[in-house]
Amino acid sequence: MSKRVLITGAFGQLGDAVILELQPHFELCATGCVLPDDGFQFCQHVVMDVTVKNQVIECIEDFSPDVVVHLASMTDVDGCELNREKAWNVNVHGTENILNGLRGSDAKMVFISTDYVFDGTEGPYSEEDVPKPVNYYGKSKLASENSIRGSDQPWVILRTNVLYGNSSRTLASFVNWVVNSLREEKEIKVVNDQRGNPTWTAGLAEAIKLSIIMNIQEILNYGGAEFMTRFEFALRIADVFDLDSKLISPIATSELNQPASRPLNSGLSTVKIEEVLGLRTYGVDYCLRKVKEGIVA
Repeated sequence: MSKRVLITGAFGQLGDAVILELQPHFELCATGCVLPDDGFQFCQHVVMDVTVKNQVIECIEDFSPDVVVHLASMTDVDGCELNREKAWNVNVHGTENILNGLRGSDAKMVFISTDYVFDGTEGPYSEEDVPKPVNYYGKSKLASENSIRGSDQPWVILRTNVLYGNSSRTLASFVNWVVNSLREEKEIKVVNDQRGNPTWTAGLAEAIKLSIIMNIQEILNYGGAEFMTRFEFALRIADVFDLDSKLISPIATSELNQPASRPLNSGLSTVKIEEVLGLRTYGVDYCLRKVKEGIVA
């Protein structure tokens, strides 16, 4: 009998890829604060707000999952800085609500974390590097990691960075912003001092699937095969989508005067996950072509 997998935050950019990757292998229940209004029919789906403890417990009791893939998170970095109570409630208390709902079972938690748990001075980071977040978003995600590691549930923590992919349900897409801006012939400024390895959501979804199948319990990094600045990434997007890269100009992060500090020299080493799960990472041009073709997973 296939495992029963409950997915939180299932209706966003990563959720689409995860559902399509897992659906052939597991019995799924997709959850979110609000259900999509586009005729979603991929699997069972229910409303579940991770910050509402009784709702979480009821959903877990009803579905009785073998695995929870916990995608639900407040990822607006500046929003987290400006509304710390909400960020902690969603990212930390939401995670603890799930753990409480799973207590007494042997259900596994698969948690998606971030390179923002590091300070961005000496990236790319390995799983053995010591976290030192420089903003409240990173602090809340690190606190969530610690809650999971201190629990009695089996777990795997997958850290990632600069997610992009195909989803019609999210506005939080760097690729969509660049493509739409250039198609409208708008000039855009993109930071040239934040470095990472942009991550295709379909690749991360594959890593999530393998972490469930292989039943590991570790912190693992997953990211793309190439490291670059956001400005360089924007130029690659323009090239693949046949758009005018001259509309893109570089800017320093300090010029943006954002509420939250950013880790600048960041990104994640994927050596360990390639060895443990036996998977590959993908180059940016290959992934962007898949996004252009409408490939989700």
